[in-house]
Amino acid sequence: MDTRSKYVMVALFSALVVAFESVSIEGALNIADIDLFLVSSVPSIIGGLILMGIYPKRTVAFTRNLGRRGWFTMLALCVFAAVGVILWFDAVSRIGASKEALLGGGSSEVLFVVILSAAFLSERLTRLEGIGSVLVVVGVFVVLVNIESVGLTIGAGEVEAIVSSLMLGSSVVMATSLLKTHDLTPLSGVELLLSGILVVVIGAAAGMIVLPEPSAWMILILLGLFPAVGLLTYNAPLPKIGASLTSVLFALNGIMTVGVQLLVLSVVPDADIMLPKNVLLAVLGGAIAFAGVYLLNKRVERQKAKLGPRLT
Repeated sequence: MDTRSKYVMVALFSALVVAFESVSIEGALNIADIDLFLVSSVPSIIGGLILMGIYPKRTVAFTRNLGRRGWFTMLALCVFAAVGVILWFDAVSRIGASKEALLGGGSSEVLFVVILSAAFLSERLTRLEGIGSVLVVVGVFVVLVNIESVGLTIGAGEVEAIVSSLMLGSSVVMATSLLKTHDLTPLSGVELLLSGILVVVIGAAAGMIVLPEPSAWMILILLGLFPAVGLLTYNAPLPKIGASLTSVLFALNGIMTVGVQLLVLSVVPDADIMLPKNVLLAVLGGAIAFAGVYLLNKRVERQKAKLGPRLT
């Protein structure tokens, strides 16, 4: 397996990890009454501490070597990520998870990353990659669309979903820029830690954080394993195959989440989980999307894999 194919698989694994994270968070919210700000911040902080603790000396070196410009980019990246996450959760509460996924990660975020990558990173998709990307986005749309509830109205929730995608897409492009010259694991750890702290600060300033029961803190700590692995495996392919392809592959997270939900329901039939209403469309959309992945993973002989940071 060539370098490019390996990192395509890493991006897909990242989407799978976040799919398990989404279902776990859904379960945690149903089992314990946990504030959404805490769910989106505490696991991020824990995950950041885990990654920073793996290589403490390299983390210290990373913070020293960033420089003024690097720290400005890192802080801007974390602000974009924190605001994006807050808007994402609020959009879900207003318009529902399926419609938010259609407007956000499954479509507009991919579009924003592709445009921003072309403008700031000089990335260009080949014709084959373009066709594969379109198939992935169409497949995700077919899986998540609910014809009865998705209309053409534009309200606060729809605007939040699109702005959230712009914020998160901007953070992805900034992370790609930093990863070209900085180490993967320390950067990912600092990104998680600072983003999580910013979400807490914003939530506390708005007076919207409600402390949970003591038992819920253990759930939040355990959830920290997901962002640690998820962001590490998302960031790793960015300098290898580009931000554009990585974001397209990660859009499959919506389809993988449905798969994880089905897995959970097969083990716990009474679990409080919302599946797509049309399973046939979900299967069809999955087939279309993974046909797109095949095209994205198809080796192009003229293309050479570029070297990036160590996957450590």
